[in-house]
Amino acid sequence: MVATAQTAMAQWQRIEALVQAWLGERQQLLHLLTTVRNACTHPQPSNVISERVQQFCEVLMDYISAGYFEIYRELAREARCFKRDNPALTHSIMQQLDSSTDEALAFNDDFDSEASIAMRYHQLASRLNALQEKMEERFALEDQLIVSIHQRDVPERTLVH
Repeated sequence: MVATAQTAMAQWQRIEALVQAWLGERQQLLHLLTTVRNACTHPQPSNVISERVQQFCEVLMDYISAGYFEIYRELAREARCFKRDNPALTHSIMQQLDSSTDEALAFNDDFDSEASIAMRYHQLASRLNALQEKMEERFALEDQLIVSIHQRDVPERTLVH
């Protein structure tokens, strides 16, 4: 019994560490979004703006990829393991995430190089606004997924020593 509780707690802690690191990446993404938006409203050399946009695109793609290929899979595994699976809710959330994923991929495709940024600079502010709206929706959905699976009924934190 103690070994099972320890194993469950160790698994939960491993997933907690992954989720917290990913949420830290989200904070970095939000910081970069603010930095890029500020660069659009205050005159700056084009190479500075380009560098910031490319850095933002890189972190955006890393964040989206980590969500799909690591975090969501781990949460699904945790849901099955701890019998917290709610397929209807999970499916609904995953479908809704597709919209923001499409927006993020399109933004990255359009602004991933210095040449493409220069060519589409006049669209950058409006595209950032649209992307920010989609990402805010995404963050709320991801938080809902985390709360409904990972933060529900946390395994016993105090184990027999």
